[in-house]
Amino acid sequence: MITTLNLAIIGLSLFGWVAITAPEECPIKYMKTVENGGVLEHYGQIHDYCHTAPLPYGRYYWALKEEYEEKLKD
Repeated sequence: MITTLNLAIIGLSLFGWVAITAPEECPIKYMKTVENGGVLEHYGQIHDYCHTAPLPYGRYYWALKEEYEEKLKD
């Protein structure tokens, strides 16, 4: 029999794993054109800075590419 405490521990562990292992979201400046305060000349360039990353429930979101993560930390 699973107690409420065991269920809470399992749920928090799964949430923690997803939160820690998820890639960093793509910053807004890499998703906007120059006219709107970003760095893109056209929206097709988003693939230069970001890639799609899967979420556990079957959806995708824009995540920053690893080579640009290093530049943001500097």
